[in-house]
Amino acid sequence: MSGLETVGDPPLAVTSPPRHEAAVSQGIGVVALLIAGLQPVILGALEREGRLSTAEIGLTATVELMALGVACGLAAAFLKPTHIRLKIALACLAHAGAMLATTLASGAEVILARGVAGACAGVMLWLAIGVIARSSRPERASGVFVTVQTFAQLVLAAALPALVMGRWGVNGALVSLAVISLLAAGAALAGPDRFSVLPKPEGGGGKLGAAPLGGLLAVFLYMAFIVALWVYLEPLAAQAGLSPREAGLAVALALGLQVLGGAAATLVGDRAPPARILIGVGLINAVILAVLWSGPGRGLFVACVAAFGFLWLFALPFQTLLLIRLDPTRRAAMQLGAAQLLGSSAGPLAASLVVGDGEVGRALALSAVCLTAALALISLLASRARTPVASGADSTG
Repeated sequence: MSGLETVGDPPLAVTSPPRHEAAVSQGIGVVALLIAGLQPVILGALEREGRLSTAEIGLTATVELMALGVACGLAAAFLKPTHIRLKIALACLAHAGAMLATTLASGAEVILARGVAGACAGVMLWLAIGVIARSSRPERASGVFVTVQTFAQLVLAAALPALVMGRWGVNGALVSLAVISLLAAGAALAGPDRFSVLPKPEGGGGKLGAAPLGGLLAVFLYMAFIVALWVYLEPLAAQAGLSPREAGLAVALALGLQVLGGAAATLVGDRAPPARILIGVGLINAVILAVLWSGPGRGLFVACVAAFGFLWLFALPFQTLLLIRLDPTRRAAMQLGAAQLLGSSAGPLAASLVVGDGEVGRALALSAVCLTAALALISLLASRARTPVASGADSTG
């Protein structure tokens, strides 16, 4: 039996928002994260229109995702769970304003506008994470959230270029996203106006212990591994002999299987210990990295990319469950979005520094280091959970 099967078991009781308020909250969270799947479409179009340089694309993407992660973490730490409708409505309106400001911007102005948009989206995401963390079945709520989020990104990534950008350019897409944010502002008025206060540890204070912090670091490293590999899939596909069209189809297949991975995680739920699931998924990913490093043929490369896409979203709900097992007060789970987003932006940034103008295979090496560190941390947390000291520290309440 995995040590984490009994850590903080059972979780401390919290009051979940009504179902319709939870649905509104998750919908607003989906709007907040749309840009994560649309950055290639939006930023690539800005570059084609001469409003961003090639170098500025990477910087803009990093700034927006980092702002999103930092704002989400700060909101979880400092925003009081009262008057939520007003706070979220204002964040959605500001997010729409940042989208519209981007239509008038170029160069550094775009980077600034996207940073503001990321900060607003972080507050919007805080709402969704607050609902998930307070859910009676957080792993299921998280699975539904990531599945709907990815599906929405897929739909817009196909619809905006086909129906909007051909006629109105990237500004048409930005205005469309602004309208979606305005609709989210209206929906916020039907969402929760307050959350139940999360319980505090028996020892008092609200600081996270070593185990929850270790869990958040493991999530950070896990996401750094995933996205550092993801952003270099196309050059790796070229090395494997795929044409640009075939590489695009491989990426599209991976995106489709992400939706299936999230749905599969929702079905599995809490039937298996989260540490065991994450370690098992990590070991399969290690095999995928080894195959990609070996220089596979085209068919094997596509199969690896497809499996990678499925495992990506399959793992995410179990990160939520892992943090709740480590910290039954669910305060660590409130920082999950920050850890995921900061890891997702730090991974590509580190990979770009490692790869530079050199061999793209170095991105695989960096991904392997991040994955190994994440799995080592999860294994350490699981083993320490078997000791009386760790069990006592992590079974508060």
